[in-house]
Amino acid sequence: MITPTSLLFILSCLSGSYIEKKPLAGVSMSYKKTIFTGTLILTLSGFLSRILGFYNRIFLSNLIGAKELGVYQLIFPVYMLCFTLVCHGFETGISNLTSRFYATGEKKNIHRLIRLTCTLAFLLSLILLSILYESAGYLSTHLLHEASAAPALRIAALSLPFVAVKSCLHGYYIGLNRSSVPAASQLVEQCARVGSIYLLSISVYLFTADARIAAWGMVIGEIASTVYTVLAYAYTNLFGERPVRRRFSRHPANIRPNHSPEPSMPFSVMVREFFSFSIPLTINHFSLTIISSLENMLNPFMLVSYLGSQTRALECYGTLTGMALPFLFFPATIVNSLSVMLLPAISYSYKQKKMMQIRSTISKSLHYCIIIGIFSTFGFLIYGNTLGNIVFGSEEAGHYVYMFAILCPFMYTAQTISSILNGFGSTRQTLYHNLLGMGMRILFILTMIPSFGIQGYLYGLLAGYSVQILLDLFCIFKVTSFPFSVEKTLLLPAALALAGSWLSDRLYHHLLLTGGLHPFFMLVISGLFYCAFFLTLQLTVEHCSA
Repeated sequence: MITPTSLLFILSCLSGSYIEKKPLAGVSMSYKKTIFTGTLILTLSGFLSRILGFYNRIFLSNLIGAKELGVYQLIFPVYMLCFTLVCHGFETGISNLTSRFYATGEKKNIHRLIRLTCTLAFLLSLILLSILYESAGYLSTHLLHEASAAPALRIAALSLPFVAVKSCLHGYYIGLNRSSVPAASQLVEQCARVGSIYLLSISVYLFTADARIAAWGMVIGEIASTVYTVLAYAYTNLFGERPVRRRFSRHPANIRPNHSPEPSMPFSVMVREFFSFSIPLTINHFSLTIISSLENMLNPFMLVSYLGSQTRALECYGTLTGMALPFLFFPATIVNSLSVMLLPAISYSYKQKKMMQIRSTISKSLHYCIIIGIFSTFGFLIYGNTLGNIVFGSEEAGHYVYMFAILCPFMYTAQTISSILNGFGSTRQTLYHNLLGMGMRILFILTMIPSFGIQGYLYGLLAGYSVQILLDLFCIFKVTSFPFSVEKTLLLPAALALAGSWLSDRLYHHLLLTGGLHPFFMLVISGLFYCAFFLTLQLTVEHCSA
């Protein structure tokens, strides 16, 4: 069983042993601390958010059922297209420029950038909101092939202006290496979402218990999160000047701002600099989102040919995407957080030609994400079926967790390597590789799902991620090599995870035979044993090799 605290502790302990005991020449300790501190903050908030998200999904699955949960999941391909346009490129571009201005003490340019980008993102979001709201009926009927999804899609569209502003401010804080604000914003969003859905469920006699409740929860959560982020930004700039100045010494580049008068970048130059970085990333992510949306829409459509029923296909799709896959994405919180911190850090180091620093960062990042992936795979293989039954009361969800467990190392590694490659400025290559990987997945959906069902989708994911990883690694090695130990990163963690999962499984079945405890607590005890066993031996290996 995967527990958030244990995984966070694994990363923090490993990072401590890896960094402090074996520093590399030419690699700044503050640089490492910046990346890992930010990663850990985002990881902790991500875990707490996902815990709340799990509670929310459990509650929703009981409230609206698997079919309506499938309808709710079905609207996301369309929603994410609009979300990508107003969020992804803006957030990353702001983070990159803020980091640059921050290092040189150009505070005025930072705030000019924020005003510009927030205005542009807000106006763009209003346009997309209008388009999505008016076309929801047509898109639901002709694109999603589920007319009942239209009301939920219209409701979800209302969140776009809020997420646009919030994403811009998150980019600002990430560029400042102040990940605590985005982290807290995540928690606020989840708390507001869960609370609003619960309140709506109390008055469910006024509404139909369908996907609209989930959509309203998402909107209210985004509003609360945006309000918090705006207030935090206002407080930072009104009352938090001294803390901000002290943080200059913690910048990845380890550069203090000069005390000469701030240079004022011409407005046209700022616009050009911002869009030259953000537009390629936006196009990249938008293209990927289009393909991913096509993939998500094709899944239930092709499942109909395998299962013979539209309702059954939606139930199957809702169980997979709304119940099973969130388990697999749970440990990915660490990897997501690491990827967020990696891109601006590697981008800056690459421009400064600090290759030793880059090689060390790449090596350790891959080391951590692969170990987490191996640890997660064996945990889900042992406890997948049990988790589905205990948490969601669904044998089908548990079966999918078990089936897709092998994906963990591939998913986590692909995400980390893509972030590294983007840090080198190779956004075009990243786009091509991701498109090729997704193209393979779509091919498998079209050819394998009609014959093998959901298992055919698994084959496609494995093939797509494998191709993407190999191509990304090839491009990275063209820039720089980095140390990688098959024994320490693959073989030993796999052996430890295998032994730990087997022993914890024996413990779980022993507890079942003795009785006296609820199965959930038996699962927690055996899961903690697995975490403790793996952590202890992994730390021993790291210490001996230091």
